Amino acid sequence: MAQQTVTIGLMADPGLPEVVARSVASSVARDLNRLDDSESVEWRMDVSRETFPLTAENEIPLLTHAPRLKRKNGWDYIVYLTDLPRSLDNNSLVCEADATGGTALISLPAFGALRIRSKTRHLLTRLLRSMDIDGSGRSSTAASPGGLGRKRWRRIQHENDRNNYDLVLAGPMSRPRLLAGMVRCNRPLGLLPALSSCMAAAVATGGFGIFYASIWNMSDALPPLRLAMISVFVVIAFSIWLIGHNGLWNPLKGAHSHMRSGLDNVATVITVGVGVTVMYLVIWALLLAATIAVVDIEYLTGDVGHSVNFTNYVDIAWLASALGMMGGALGSNFDSENAISEATYTRREHVRRQLAKAREEQD
Repeated sequence: MAQQTVTIGLMADPGLPEVVARSVASSVARDLNRLDDSESVEWRMDVSRETFPLTAENEIPLLTHAPRLKRKNGWDYIVYLTDLPRSLDNNSLVCEADATGGTALISLPAFGALRIRSKTRHLLTRLLRSMDIDGSGRSSTAASPGGLGRKRWRRIQHENDRNNYDLVLAGPMSRPRLLAGMVRCNRPLGLLPALSSCMAAAVATGGFGIFYASIWNMSDALPPLRLAMISVFVVIAFSIWLIGHNGLWNPLKGAHSHMRSGLDNVATVITVGVGVTVMYLVIWALLLAATIAVVDIEYLTGDVGHSVNFTNYVDIAWLASALGMMGGALGSNFDSENAISEATYTRREHVRRQLAKAREEQD
């Protein structure tokens, strides 16, 4: 008997979904071939980068495009990985599956921030096995919550269609997990390149500060706790400035889910906060190197009136960095608002917000 090849089109949004798809494709194919009892069937994965335009309801129209894509690429099944957060009845929506049509949509933020690849591999294996069984007309147990090894995962059957269902993560940890996944997909470190003008202004402002003896004496007089409080205040103030100045806050108008609306803003605050904190540390490291190179230890000793050590240089750079961040707020005016928004969110989330903004302006 000739060996039959079952081909799965593993499509993914650009960014983290594409990285995950390419890293797990071969492993999922091996898992499926190992679990399949029939030696006449070979499972194969094709990875494709794709970006479907969102509908007016902020949905990804996978079912609309699936038949065409199957015919075009010779795929038996299609699974789409997206970084667009999704919810159902205030629960985190993990997956939408249509075994009859051989399609599924998986939302990566529902997996949280850790072990995304292993969770995706596990779900893909179970999901594809389930669709294969469902498609043959046999009883399906492979994609049940127990089969996924998650006690709080729940399969919600669509009415009058046992082959069309959703997988949700219920319980008190579903929201923190979704929030962590949203922040991970947002890539907080992506803010740094978008804030290049801001960083340049901050370094320049802080650089002037390390030349002034008043900064040396002030940093020497302030206790570490006071310096830490100054740093925290500067990071919070700068984060609030970026969010407000660049329109990153979601006003919650027309929100389709109360849970999703609140998580949007919390994820924004965390994403920007982490990005600004990292930027502060980068500025501090640059100014510390400049302080060590410029400020002579004997001159510094004579100015502060006592012997100094490396800690004094750390404190000078610490305070100068705080001053530099204030100057960086001015530099942020020269950074593109659209570039900052794109760097703060995933491409899907950025497009969703742009569509919502356009609809609001039309109204």
